[in-house]
Amino acid sequence: MDLLPGLLALLSLPLCLAGFVWYALRARRGGSGQSLMAPFEEIWDPVSHRTNIEIQIEAERTPETPAPGDPLRLRGPG
Repeated sequence: MDLLPGLLALLSLPLCLAGFVWYALRARRGGSGQSLMAPFEEIWDPVSHRTNIEIQIEAERTPETPAPGDPLRLRGPG
């Protein structure tokens, strides 16, 4: 009975790491999980992290309003 806390503590680390691996694989497949994995990505691959931030900003950007003198677009896409 005295070994149970030590054994649980020893087994908890691989379980936590397995959970992170599972979540990372799931996030890559589904395209989600930016907020949880971003600090790790920033540590190990800062260039990729900055690129992903730029991609997110571009995806969230709304289309620009037409400037005066631009031709009117009468029909939508398609």
